[in-house]
Amino acid sequence: MPEEQNPQIPFYKVLGEITAIWTLANIGYYFFLPLFGFELSYNSSPVAIAVYFLIWAIIAVFNFRGVYSKWLDHDSHIWLYGVLSVASSGIILGLIYLFSKFTVPTGPVLSPYTDILFATQWYFLPKSIEILVQQLLVTVLVLELFFRFHSLKKVVIGYVVCFGGAHVVLYLLNGAPTSYALVMSGSAFLSSLIFPYLMLRVRGGFVYAYLIHFVFYVVLAMLLHTWPPPGYVI
Repeated sequence: MPEEQNPQIPFYKVLGEITAIWTLANIGYYFFLPLFGFELSYNSSPVAIAVYFLIWAIIAVFNFRGVYSKWLDHDSHIWLYGVLSVASSGIILGLIYLFSKFTVPTGPVLSPYTDILFATQWYFLPKSIEILVQQLLVTVLVLELFFRFHSLKKVVIGYVVCFGGAHVVLYLLNGAPTSYALVMSGSAFLSSLIFPYLMLRVRGGFVYAYLIHFVFYVVLAMLLHTWPPPGYVI
């Protein structure tokens, strides 16, 4: 039964749907895109990867449309989202232009973990859509937790366990470099102090959360281009 018709749907089922969408999106990325001749690099195949993640963004919106509708019923200032989106787009474009002035380091390729290290401005086209998919799923997680517990504190705890814990398990299983895993997992845990509050207490919070998420990657890329890790040179 669609969840908009069954508000008592168990949380583990919602969490399972969130996990399934993100897992299938990643499986498709690693296994199906190469079948069509696309290189698994945000720098080499930016348009194809952006379109691929856009499809998953549409799937996420369609699958959780009941959750989003319930949320928007309580936040009817759609015009504000439009204004914030336009303003955010200007900030993003300005940051990407600034980033384009940085020199790309050289060194060994360790895909996909060095993608951001070798990032050009094109890297952020697919990254922006991937972040959108993540934020759509994170929003569902936060809202479903709030619909059940009606407490920001409990939402934060649930978010830490589900989102932060998922990052730890993921990087333990896929053998990511320790430094990469620590930065990404640490960021996931820190986001628990920001994203739930923005989405639940701040009008237009989704846009702010998305912008923060995107800016994080731009700033990280700038830092890596300025001070690359050992074994890489500018």
